[in-house]
Amino acid sequence: MLIIDGFSSYKTVAFLKTKSVDVMLNILKAYHIEAERQTGKKLKHIRFDMGREWYNMAWEDYQVVYGLVFEFTIPYTYQQNGAAKHSMRTILNGVECVMAESDMALKY
Repeated sequence: MLIIDGFSSYKTVAFLKTKSVDVMLNILKAYHIEAERQTGKKLKHIRFDMGREWYNMAWEDYQVVYGLVFEFTIPYTYQQNGAAKHSMRTILNGVECVMAESDMALKY
């Protein structure tokens, strides 16, 4: 999971064991706490480049408790989240280079 701060372009990568609602929400909670402590400012808006299949009552409760505004991009609209797509491609290219240099099979 790639998290990008829209103001500073700070990027964080979180590795997921599974793509479950609970795992993703826990990562968001950890990032929320970290971002507010490091900047001293409140997090207000979060834009997701993901389907709503992970959005459930737990996410909605979290949103209401902290007064966050969740925005979801429209599927298949590259223009709305180009920075995330470019960043993800750059990270994946770097990982592929490291794997190739280590003689590890690229299928991994």
